[in-house]
Amino acid sequence: MIKTENFIYFLTVCGFFIGLIFSVLSHIEPIHMVWSTIIITVLFYIVSLASSGFFIKNSELKASYTLKSDFYDYQLGKAMGQIEKRENFLRDSQRYIRDLERELYQANEFDVEQSTKNTKEEIE
Repeated sequence: MIKTENFIYFLTVCGFFIGLIFSVLSHIEPIHMVWSTIIITVLFYIVSLASSGFFIKNSELKASYTLKSDFYDYQLGKAMGQIEKRENFLRDSQRYIRDLERELYQANEFDVEQSTKNTKEEIE
């Protein structure tokens, strides 16, 4: 079955060529030729929009556009669980590094308050 978009494009291009042929056969001035081609193309475009809209409104193919929400909810839940696991792992790693940094600074008697101040701001 043809897509609706392709149907509209096809009829618009057909309208352009029909308008061009009509303009050439009617032996009119070039500016009138351009305008008549544009008008005929626009008319074909409007007819294609109306007919495709009528087809979509009255067709029984609406069931093919439904989504499998249960499947997508399951997949999204699974992905969220994996993201939460990774987030917890990264948070635990950050705490471990912060604690290790504190121990190293305390062993060397550096100012611990300045380093923990920066890490607390990053965590929050």
